[in-house]
Order: sequence, then structure tokens, then C-alpha cells
Amino acid sequence: MKLLPDKAYLIKENGEIYQIKPGNGTDFVLEEVQGYVAGFIEVVRLNNRQIMIVDEEGKFNKGHNVFATAIADLNKAIRGNDYIAGDAVICPSAMLR
Repeated sequence: MKLLPDKAYLIKENGEIYQIKPGNGTDFVLEEVQGYVAGFIEVVRLNNRQIMIVDEEGKFNKGHNVFATAIADLNKAIRGNDYIAGDAVICPSAMLR
């Protein structure tokens, strides 16, 4: 699957990827993204246009998300020894209000 920069995606911890859309059609509300990551959110800035939304406490109780970690690493959004845990959402910055 090719990830397009103007779309939103859920990257599951198990490697599955789904395109997702905000309930109102334009931007996600807090409760929506909390539901996708199953916890309190932390925003990781990938670049000037895109963000990754992860569970702020995911490293305490969730597994390593290899694909989300690779995306964050390629964008130099995390340090070399860091990783993303649990499910993650990637979307344009403007999609999170």
C-alpha cells in the first residue's frame, strides 16, 4: 500500500495498515484519535505537513510497532534507539484540531 501524504492511516502494531477518515469528514477530534491509539495521545512531528499520533504511555504496556518506528526513523522524528509502541495514526497536521 502506498501511503499518500494527504490521507490518514492507522498503522496497527501487528503491521496492518488501514486508511481512515475523520468522523466529520475534515479533522479528527481528540476522542477519535484516542480511540485509534487506545490511550492518551502524543504527537510526533514527521515533517512540516505530517504528524504521527501515538499512545503517550504505549511503551509501558504495548508492543513495538516496527512499521511506524521505521517511518518515524526515516523522518528523523525519533532518536536512533527510540521506537513507537502500539497502534499509530499518520495524518496531515491540519487533520488534528
